[in-house]
Amino acid sequence: MVRLVEAINDRPAPIYAQLVFSHARSLFNWAINRGIYSLEHSPCDRVKVGDLVSRRKQPRQRVLNDDELRAFWKATGRLGYPWRQLFRLILLTGVRKTEAAGARWREFSNLDDSAKAAWQVPPERFKSNATHLVPLSADALAAIAELPRFRHGDHLFSFSYGERPATVLHQAKFRLDVLMLRYLRALTRLRGEDPSQVTLKPWQTHDLRRVVRTKLAALEVNDTVAEMCLGHGRRGLQRVYDQHKYEPQMRRALEAWASELSRIVSPPRKDERKVVTLHGKRR
Repeated sequence: MVRLVEAINDRPAPIYAQLVFSHARSLFNWAINRGIYSLEHSPCDRVKVGDLVSRRKQPRQRVLNDDELRAFWKATGRLGYPWRQLFRLILLTGVRKTEAAGARWREFSNLDDSAKAAWQVPPERFKSNATHLVPLSADALAAIAELPRFRHGDHLFSFSYGERPATVLHQAKFRLDVLMLRYLRALTRLRGEDPSQVTLKPWQTHDLRRVVRTKLAALEVNDTVAEMCLGHGRRGLQRVYDQHKYEPQMRRALEAWASELSRIVSPPRKDERKVVTLHGKRR
């Protein structure tokens, strides 16, 4: 078992090596507890995975800056259905990509009322095995309004007339990266700088959730509300005693984020002059 984990680590595939060790330990414990394995102790008992694996998984910290968000919005505008609306909906709501890609019309309510419009992600597609309520901002509703309605199925994002969801995003993500880099270089050129020096640091679709959480903090949204916007469950005594749903607060928070995103992706031009009304003297 040790040789197996070390061989996987040497590929190098340290994260996979950790998973293999974890599954092996669970398998040995299960077999010993049921009397299937003749040994009294698991071979993994005195083995530390840190001694076998070269490095541990580091938490991701990638957050798109304002220029990248501006490039993201412009680039998604060049993508066709369903990717333009899907990527934008993820950024506006902070949901996971699998939660958004599998969305069905039956999960949405009050789409004609911006004060009550909501999306309920069902437990089978939500990470915490619970229903996740997502209040919809006016901009999120605008993205949803662009989507077609199919007779054969009710999936929002589909290449099979709504019968099956469009869940393979890697090709669209590659195209998105190409367009984003093009817009970033154009923006640099407008600033009088050298566009050849511009690069786009690798990012994942899941990083958009970190963008939303970071921006909510910058907007001084309460931590509890911000975490619930992302669907992170409450912990400890708060989970036991605080049963408030926070829907009004979440709606205000996501509306504030949508307004901030609109400001970022559509900044005023330098040549735009403010019009000031001059009041003449009364005669």
